[in-house]
Amino acid sequence: MYKVFAFLKRNPQLSHDEYRAGHVGYHCGQSRRLKNIRGYLVNIWANDSLAHKLGPQAQTLSINAPADFLERWDGFPQVYFDDQASWVDARTVEPNRATADGLVVDPDWSLADSPYLFMPAPDNPAQFQATHLRMLETVLLPVVRPERKLTKLMHFFKRSATADDAALEAYFDRVAALPGLIGCILNWRVAGHEAALKGFFAPDDWVFKEQATAERRDFCSLWDGALELYFPRVADFAQARLTDETNDALLEQERALFERSWFVEVDENLIVNPNRGPAPDFYFR
Repeated sequence: MYKVFAFLKRNPQLSHDEYRAGHVGYHCGQSRRLKNIRGYLVNIWANDSLAHKLGPQAQTLSINAPADFLERWDGFPQVYFDDQASWVDARTVEPNRATADGLVVDPDWSLADSPYLFMPAPDNPAQFQATHLRMLETVLLPVVRPERKLTKLMHFFKRSATADDAALEAYFDRVAALPGLIGCILNWRVAGHEAALKGFFAPDDWVFKEQATAERRDFCSLWDGALELYFPRVADFAQARLTDETNDALLEQERALFERSWFVEVDENLIVNPNRGPAPDFYFR
């Protein structure tokens, strides 16, 4: 699969909750119709922090966490396509809807809300700021979704220069075996912070400007990858991770493997259930 994380900062005229309502309540209804999209999730950082929910033990989960990380974004969609060509071709939207006469052009289809919802580009108010990053995905434990809201934690990390591949693999296997875990997906950011941009954005778009390039490079310097961890509740995560023996063992591995390591709880919104199977040879949505 061709997987992209797109980190987005809200328009400063909006609160975090207003941004959440606009992104999930309206924007996703339009962007879910990107051509040949194979999966679409929107993650928005939770209002109540893990530090508040877990208490003093939460501090043991972080190693050199960047203090301003959540100031850099409010949410990040993750989208799935079959390959890079399909990702680039998604720019050719299919603004149609089903009627009694078949598919017709939908006059209400529009992404014109984007500059009002997201942080506008400084030199072009018609565009918005975004950090699109290609990710390489490994499903360590398929996600089992109950018919209710679940707890999703993003474990961001920056690999140590001395980290051994075998030791990393052993660590990820150990995490995927945590009791109560109902899904675990490993994501490594593809080297080169413009991997998801070329072909998708026009050469003169804001994402290629000097300021955008510098900000994206700085953001990418903070982390190399992220684990998506799913639990029924935050308490299940605490019970699985924060027992003294388990936490001490994992912390020892994390200190050896990562320069940085920290957790963010996100509210996940499932827009298009990811379909990682072979693409059918007919039009699908």
